[in-house]
Amino acid sequence: MSEALEKKAKEKILEQMDELGGEITTDDVVELLRPHYIFNIRKLREQALRRTANNLMATYRDNKGVRTCFSCKDDSGNSKYFNIETTTDLKALKNIEIQLNKKYKGLNISKKKVQRRRDELSGQVSFKEVENS
Repeated sequence: MSEALEKKAKEKILEQMDELGGEITTDDVVELLRPHYIFNIRKLREQALRRTANNLMATYRDNKGVRTCFSCKDDSGNSKYFNIETTTDLKALKNIEIQLNKKYKGLNISKKKVQRRRDELSGQVSFKEVENS
């Protein structure tokens, strides 16, 4: 979470989100955040610039529409973008591959969780079967 949100506030908000049940809108989350959010205009501007820069780099694609620019940390620990089609940095390519594998695994775990819940709701599987899988 952002530095603009203290740890206790974050915990309280997550608790409130749990109490609201399985569905919540972005506007609901904004209203939960509002009383706890510390506003700093300079930081906000820098964050917006960084977000725009990151979004711009994420849209860098080849002629087939496949993303070619990825971020990873360099030897100094600074975040840096690498064009995977032109870079000669093997270490960066390895780190990018590791990142992509982690995202792939995480998405697959979430996908399986959605499938299990969908099966449970449609009556194809009992709750006990879902718990045991």
